[in-house]
Amino acid sequence: MPILFSSWLTFFRRDEELSCEEKKLSWLVIAIATMLWPVVLPFAYLELMGKLKHSTKAARLHQRMLETNKSQQTA
Repeated sequence: MPILFSSWLTFFRRDEELSCEEKKLSWLVIAIATMLWPVVLPFAYLELMGKLKHSTKAARLHQRMLETNKSQQTA
């Protein structure tokens, strides 16, 4: 989390074209994103694992279908 915040902070400080209002809004976004990151990350991980599990099941089912089709053609 500190790496993400420090990266955003570095980009933010380098930008010299922001108005005062844009800087305030940017600070707000950086603060909210940094605070919510520990909450969002586990949900994103669970979603990724669900997709991986689903794709693994689909790959096994596809392989079984191919094997079944191949054995029916040779019989």
